[in-house]
Amino acid sequence: MPKLLTWREEWSLHIEALDRDHRALIEQLGDICIRFCPQASRGRSGDANALINALTALGEAMREHFQREEDFMRAFDYDGVGEHRSEHAILMAEYTAMLRDWRAEGLHVFDETIQGIVRDWLLAHILGADRAFAETYFRLCGRDDEADQQQTMALYQSSYRLSLPK
Repeated sequence: MPKLLTWREEWSLHIEALDRDHRALIEQLGDICIRFCPQASRGRSGDANALINALTALGEAMREHFQREEDFMRAFDYDGVGEHRSEHAILMAEYTAMLRDWRAEGLHVFDETIQGIVRDWLLAHILGADRAFAETYFRLCGRDDEADQQQTMALYQSSYRLSLPK
């Protein structure tokens, strides 16, 4: 079986709404690994259309997550939202280009090389720009230690959820 990517607590931003999305994206990637790895049954691992569709769905889930992340940043007037939005646009352009190449190649197996590319693409943002944003967020809230961060996020996230359109 493939070496599955699973959520690690050290990747947490301690922002419930964003961590929930990140965990779901990691789970979705893990599902693609299981369904389309070289060891999967011939009927599943050899279906180029199904694999591209699954990778396209992952890209759409990422795009939706990026929108929620930007909305979260705008909810408290984060100054860096424009730069973060630009990074999201670049990431989506990169992913779209990868999908186009994989479609043209007729990618039909999600091997370790392709798994690594998608994993690294996803984690680089979470552990880079997203982590930097979370650190800035907690500094702006005047919360530097983990216990304070957890308390602040519980309060903020409950009010943020209430402000979302139904």
